[in-house]
Amino acid sequence: MKKILFTILLIIPFQLFSQELMCRVSVNYSSVTTTNTQVFQDMQRDISEFMNTTKWTDYIFSNEERIECSILINITQFDGVDNFKATLQVSSTRPVYDASLTTPVLNFKEKQSFNFNYMSNEPLEFNENTYTSELPYAMAFYAYVIIGFDFDTFSELGGSEFFTKAQKLVANAQGSGLDIWKSMGTNNEDNRYYLAKNLNSPVYKQFRQAMYKYHRQGLDMMTNDITQGRSNVLNSLELLKGVFQKQPNSVLISMFISTKKQEVINIFSEAPPQEANRAKQIMKLIDPLNSSEYDNMGKIH
Repeated sequence: MKKILFTILLIIPFQLFSQELMCRVSVNYSSVTTTNTQVFQDMQRDISEFMNTTKWTDYIFSNEERIECSILINITQFDGVDNFKATLQVSSTRPVYDASLTTPVLNFKEKQSFNFNYMSNEPLEFNENTYTSELPYAMAFYAYVIIGFDFDTFSELGGSEFFTKAQKLVANAQGSGLDIWKSMGTNNEDNRYYLAKNLNSPVYKQFRQAMYKYHRQGLDMMTNDITQGRSNVLNSLELLKGVFQKQPNSVLISMFISTKKQEVINIFSEAPPQEANRAKQIMKLIDPLNSSEYDNMGKIH
């Protein structure tokens, strides 16, 4: 949808165009005891401005096409000056074609601590060619991941250039000394290093193809042809099964589950038994910890 409109939008006055993201930033500091609460309000404002006013791509977006996303920073420690420890969660959605609905695309919560420095009234400086400081670099990394995921849902492998940019930031951040940017072994494959690596790896090409089939050929079609659209969603789950069988501990599979589990259950709750049972088998295979939650799929039909 949005990508098809780019050529048409070129004839509209430039002032109608805007940045790519419509990002809601929340900074939660309820776990911290301090009298200096203004710093957290300033942080929320500055990150919001950084995400929403930076031009991340060369593409043209109208205001209505901006990608809706959110960033939650939960502050766990503050030294009272400029050093923070936190957790970070990122999510995004996109509209469903020809329907007044949105669908979750990305939901990722970092398991490692997000450690950074910040002072009020100091600009967040970002240079994609050089690691500057942790806060703007982490935000830029997720800006590219969010945009890449969004583009992947509208065209097959459409987000490649943005995932490449995210991987470049990982390479630049290797000298930061922070583990969240580094290869940490097979038991810690859920940080920024592995997220970027997997999104750029041919091994996970089927995951990205599944994102396109699920959204563009599945959900977007269901409004006008629910049978064919649901069939394409099922086909996307088959692709995910293939990824799982090769890489069962993939951060991308766990991300899909956290993002899409309830939506998949809803889609196949009224599906014909054959389709519902196949979807159920796949979801139980890739998400054994929540196996019982898929038992009612197809029982409403």
